[in-house]
Amino acid sequence: MIQQMTVSELSTLLDEQPEQLANWQVIDVREPWELERASIKHPKFQHTHIPMATIPLRQQDVDKTKSILVVCRSGGRSTQVANFLVQNGFDKVYNLQGGITAWSREIDPSVPTY
Repeated sequence: MIQQMTVSELSTLLDEQPEQLANWQVIDVREPWELERASIKHPKFQHTHIPMATIPLRQQDVDKTKSILVVCRSGGRSTQVANFLVQNGFDKVYNLQGGITAWSREIDPSVPTY
């Protein structure tokens, strides 16, 4: 079963517990043009870009030893990918609730919505 992480929980993790990020892999499943248009801007934020359609072919790029946070524009694609990962043996899988759109609205309005 996937768990949900809110953008405020992610922001707190980035600002107050950045050492915890070593235990996480963030996977952004959006298309390349979406990454160019809007992304989380934070000095501690790093992600692995794996577009949704390539997830089945790139499962080896996902670290089973870490907690996985899946990110997309609004939370729909990331929920689907998170469910796929759980069905394929990944244990600690989280969806970023509301995606980049929620990040823009609640945390950093300089990130454009699209």
